[in-house]
Amino acid sequence: MVQNINPSRLKYRVSLGKAGFVETPQGTNRPDFKEIKNLWCGIYTMSMTQQITLLGSPNTFDLVLIIRHQSDGLKGVKYARFKDQLYQLVGSSPDFDDSPRSFDLITLKKIDKIGIS
Repeated sequence: MVQNINPSRLKYRVSLGKAGFVETPQGTNRPDFKEIKNLWCGIYTMSMTQQITLLGSPNTFDLVLIIRHQSDGLKGVKYARFKDQLYQLVGSSPDFDDSPRSFDLITLKKIDKIGIS
């Protein structure tokens, strides 16, 4: 999917996870972020053609990140924490060429809290 990416662009950390429960001091459970993986990532900048193409799309997003190709996929991942902000995973574009130079794109939308579905 993403070709000719310099691995030195992966200079940030992103935590990928799912919704879990945390017990509050009052003894009730509330939904919270539960980390599954912590990966190196980079911010992906779209070309002008890609931006224009997405203008007609009903899906909205706030951030696209590049990660190393995950051969096991993103099973169970619904949320991400990046730079102390919580995001919902709204899309992923895996690279089906499983080589050391393979990268995946993950599309994220900013959220305020986690909901259990």
